[in-house]
Amino acid sequence: MQLLWINLVTDSLPAIALGMETVESDVMDKKPKPKNEGIFAHGLGIRVVLQGIMFATLTLIGFVAGQNATGTLAGGQTLAFMALALSQVVQAYNMRSDHSLFKIGPFSNHKLNWSCLISVLLIALVLFTPVRIAFGLVTLPWQMYLFGLGLTLIPIVVMELSKIFGLIKHQH
Repeated sequence: MQLLWINLVTDSLPAIALGMETVESDVMDKKPKPKNEGIFAHGLGIRVVLQGIMFATLTLIGFVAGQNATGTLAGGQTLAFMALALSQVVQAYNMRSDHSLFKIGPFSNHKLNWSCLISVLLIALVLFTPVRIAFGLVTLPWQMYLFGLGLTLIPIVVMELSKIFGLIKHQH
């Protein structure tokens, strides 16, 4: 149920908003892609796998930290849910462009801002109201919520450093 909530409820709105992202100003400077080029060309497949590993690792760290802090499986599941759900919302901002998020303006896509705000509110609904019982989640110590927020910010740091050091660059 938790994964369905993340995939269907909290990820859908940012994904739709990303589809409405304005075209980058340098789009006409890029050469067209060859018609026989695969979708995972130029290292995109490796990027997808590495980002998947990053999110899996952050989620597992959240699970272990939550379980250790509460002494319960549900505590681990709660922090893992929070880390995965919120990091997916953060990732929507990372995926806007191969340019630095801070170069294009982190809040310049108003539709994305609103969709992410709604997603965060829906995640908070599950975490901080009695709805959490239906999801098998529990209340965590406040320090664990701060730890979870820290985990969710790691993808921004990793992706920005990857862009700065040229690990993520324009194709063509």
